[in-house]
Amino acid sequence: MADIDISQNHKLGKDTAKTKATEVINRIKGEIGLDGAWAGDVFNISKPVKGTFTVTDTVVRVQIELSFPMRMLKGKIEERIRGELSKSLG
Repeated sequence: MADIDISQNHKLGKDTAKTKATEVINRIKGEIGLDGAWAGDVFNISKPVKGTFTVTDTVVRVQIELSFPMRMLKGKIEERIRGELSKSLG
């Protein structure tokens, strides 16, 4: 079960939503050292946490499993991702 599980509905279509999700990922990369790669419509996060950004025709879903040290930052990470997704896809 993911420590962070965020779903953001959108009406942009999958391709546009994926572009917007990439922009969100790029904006938060520097803040938490996020790294990973796209595999189709799923961005697999490889560090410093494990998780995914999954893009569908109507939803972008972010699921993240936090390491023990990162759990202290859960609220901040969740708030930042939720805000960025809402701004970009809302």
